[in-house]
Amino acid sequence: MAVIVGAFWVLAMQFELSERMTIWLQSYEHLQLDEMPLTMLVLSVCFAWFAFRRFSEVSELLASNRDLTQRLMTAQEDERRILAQELHDEVGQACTALRIEAAYISKSAHSQPDAAVAAAQRIDQSSLRMHSLARDMLKRLRPPNLDSLGLEASLRELCQSWQQHCHIECHTLIDDIATKVSDALATCLYRVTQEALTNIAKHAKATQVWVGLNSDGDVITLSITDNGEGLTQLSSSPQGLGLIGMRERVASLQGHIHFENAQPGLRIHVQMPLQELAT
Repeated sequence: MAVIVGAFWVLAMQFELSERMTIWLQSYEHLQLDEMPLTMLVLSVCFAWFAFRRFSEVSELLASNRDLTQRLMTAQEDERRILAQELHDEVGQACTALRIEAAYISKSAHSQPDAAVAAAQRIDQSSLRMHSLARDMLKRLRPPNLDSLGLEASLRELCQSWQQHCHIECHTLIDDIATKVSDALATCLYRVTQEALTNIAKHAKATQVWVGLNSDGDVITLSITDNGEGLTQLSSSPQGLGLIGMRERVASLQGHIHFENAQPGLRIHVQMPLQELAT
């Protein structure tokens, strides 16, 4: 770019382009063409300012994406570390206990039948704990009810379980969706609802929550509303990983998510295209 500008400047000085253009433009004074160079200069400045703004926005977006990627990778590694630690501690300990009890049964089965029965009962309890641990891990890796119950029933079960656990009233207005929903879309809506309910329990100080799901044509709409502290609490940590994750999940499927003041409380409004993503 600098070479082109420099070369043009040399040619302009050599052939006196400005003087020649001025003489030519004066012959068209009735058309006011002599005002064009200054106008083009202003236009060039405007284009340069616009390009600078766009460059700044792109740079900020790239920096934000790099930060998001790093935070998501860190969160993923933290989750893997926790799962590995739980597997090492709980499953390893349970397997060791099972081996000890099995060895004890083999030795005392004939001489001490009552002790063998007690050892068998302890094995049964250890097996139940291992099953419970595996079920909890599977829930964290994949919503278990989506495959068996479908999106609508899974959301109802999620809200009911969350209400019992958090002791906050959760009202569901979930319609049955006529069109079959893709796995990616169902998972996205489930995880967004799950993250929203988690944030409400942690930060909103709400006493009631309303979760709605309905479809209209080729759009499916999810809304989560609480009567808590609303946008004030949300604005205190706008870069929270949970909120960023919700935005990214929805955006990845060409959807839109909005956070609105419900006065009181916060309303999360999600709209997703339905027909294109149905399977």
